[in-house]
Amino acid sequence: SIFFPELTGISLAQSAKRFFFKTFLSSGMTYKMMMRCESTYYGYFPVTVTFEFTSEQTGSFVIARFVSVVVNSKLAEQLGPSAPYQPYQAKLRRPQFVITEKGVRTNMYFDNYPQKFHLLLHLEEIQMEVDIHRYDMDNVPLMASNDRNLLVLKVPGVAENRPSVLKGDHLFVTLTEERMQDPVIRYQGYVHEVELENVKLGFPKKLLSKFIKNMKFDVTFTFNRLPLRSQHRAVFLARKKKLQHLLFPSLSYEKSLLSAGQCLNLHDRKLEENEQQKRAIYQVVAGTSRPAPYLIFGPPGTGKTVTMVEAIKQVLCCIEDSHVLACAPSNSACDLLCQLLMKHVEKRNIYRFNAKSREYYTIPDDIKPLCNWDKIQNCVVFPGKETLKNYRVIITTLVPAGRLVTADFPPGHFSHVFIDESGQACETESLIAIAGILTMMDPKTNAKGGQLVLAGDPKQLGPVLRSPLAIEHGLGLSLLERLMQQNSLYQKKDGSYNSTFITKLLRNYRSHAAILKFPNEKFYDGELQVCADHCISHSYCTWKELVKQDFPIIFHGVCGEDLREERSPSFFNTAEITILIDYLKELLPEEQGKKGQSRTSPKDIGIITPYRKQVQKIRQAVKMELKNQNDIKDLKIGTVEEFQGQERLVILISTVRSNSDYFDMDNNFSIGFLKNPKRFNVAVTRAKALLIIIGNPITLSKDVFWVHNWGAVTQRCSSLSPSGPPFEVAVKGRLQMKITVSR
Repeated sequence: SIFFPELTGISLAQSAKRFFFKTFLSSGMTYKMMMRCESTYYGYFPVTVTFEFTSEQTGSFVIARFVSVVVNSKLAEQLGPSAPYQPYQAKLRRPQFVITEKGVRTNMYFDNYPQKFHLLLHLEEIQMEVDIHRYDMDNVPLMASNDRNLLVLKVPGVAENRPSVLKGDHLFVTLTEERMQDPVIRYQGYVHEVELENVKLGFPKKLLSKFIKNMKFDVTFTFNRLPLRSQHRAVFLARKKKLQHLLFPSLSYEKSLLSAGQCLNLHDRKLEENEQQKRAIYQVVAGTSRPAPYLIFGPPGTGKTVTMVEAIKQVLCCIEDSHVLACAPSNSACDLLCQLLMKHVEKRNIYRFNAKSREYYTIPDDIKPLCNWDKIQNCVVFPGKETLKNYRVIITTLVPAGRLVTADFPPGHFSHVFIDESGQACETESLIAIAGILTMMDPKTNAKGGQLVLAGDPKQLGPVLRSPLAIEHGLGLSLLERLMQQNSLYQKKDGSYNSTFITKLLRNYRSHAAILKFPNEKFYDGELQVCADHCISHSYCTWKELVKQDFPIIFHGVCGEDLREERSPSFFNTAEITILIDYLKELLPEEQGKKGQSRTSPKDIGIITPYRKQVQKIRQAVKMELKNQNDIKDLKIGTVEEFQGQERLVILISTVRSNSDYFDMDNNFSIGFLKNPKRFNVAVTRAKALLIIIGNPITLSKDVFWVHNWGAVTQRCSSLSPSGPPFEVAVKGRLQMKITVSR
């Protein structure tokens, strides 16, 4: 007989167990084992099984087998991929001719300001062109629409701006069967509506007349160049209008528009108790920073927008013939400005100026009467200059402000320009609302005007750009952040800011002290003061699900899978959704107010996740599991961008990521929480009274930001370290499995 190698052990990496027994195998035999895995937690658990063989003739060797264990709920199975993921096949297009542009100097001065920004914008455009063509599609069908004049194209990823397709944009299609013709006829289709992954397109009659069901097309995407063109023009006008002292300030005129000892009669009496807010409002109205901009540095929950709105009201009251342009990067921020101004400013003096791409249903009902929407034409219209001159306040996002430049208002017409959430816009975007609109302050010709006010937080979300090279050389900096980083007027001296130019708001009126502790220490030098209403911020301190009473933060560890489906590039994680739904059921029980917390309404809860597909799947799960809840439609589920500037009593965060291989992808597309401290800061500072984070601690601990700041939390959660976190956090879900083996 022949002596075969014997099986001496099995190493189970997940549970760190080792089993010893002997067996003899003949040539060609199969050895079967049964593994039984038990877990009290949902998730995805990869296990490595190692077989160690020893032989007197050949020594020892090892064979490894990999076993994946998935613990799913019925809900997770229903939410799973509808079809296997099929990645886009990017087409490699080699240019025939190559032109190398010279590099960009890091330092920027007013003399090279236009040259540098024109070049950076060109770099961004080149990257946008490359990126958009990655989504070109071959041999895909168009579908008929209820409107006979429109056709529908399914575009996976469009909900996550991959590719970005908005109303008013256009794309090109070519009949697949005609692609080899010379010349090829391509048809231009304009976007009329975007519904989830379906894009409704208006094509010429020539295509509509020959269209039949299941006809296949090749699709070429484009992007809207209007924002880039507007930024190029703004850079040119900055030089032409000689805005050096506004963009690179070195001094102030220091003459106040208010008389000595003059007090302001604030409309919002609560502001009387806050020294920083009062100081900022007074300095803006007095205009002592001019020609330099005035900055309001507003960390989360400190009342930055309220301060800006009060300053606008005071300008209108105290400065005769003043006209204000109030801007923000997003429609939601502009709508909020409008709603707050309406409380004390006559509606006939306010005009909400919308972009052509805005849909009517997205406009809040209370501001629709103040908007440039024509009910007869059923679209946005742009009134003439003479009509607009009658309004004392015009509110718009940044790119449409370029239309006001084109209208060519008289010099000095707009005495003040306010930009809220200015940290979210790159400098050239903000410049659209400045160059050609705001006339520099001059003691003789424009004594009361020329005031630029920037409000924002450089520690929260910044601009979203595509070109790494453009970002590296400064296009990713907002005007607010550049001034605070590079101009001495806006930097701390002896531990404080110069209130002539900048005010940092310090009182946080939003969050429980435990929720505020980490972002305060990490991002705001520990200067923020907890001033939230005690009854609100402590309303969940006795909730039965808390690991530790009086500490309303939970980190719930779960090992899930990064899933994708069909041709959508976006990720989702059903294990995290299952846990999240369980928490929602506890937060919204049928009989509320009897389980350790005050009565909770869906409108009090926000769910933040970085991926559109996760948003979609969570909404689907809520519809399936919580359909009997009253007002469940008021539960907000969205990405970080949708929550900036907002707050909720309870915030649940689903981080999604369970595979660190995708970190770089998230970074490139400006999504995800990992490698993005600003995005993380926004997410965790939305909560007033309860913060629940659901994620994979093993994956999170591989990110530098989490290791330095939350590393001990994720390690403790995954049972890798008994040490406590650098700040206190309650941990649930220790990612343990019980594994047994039988022969």
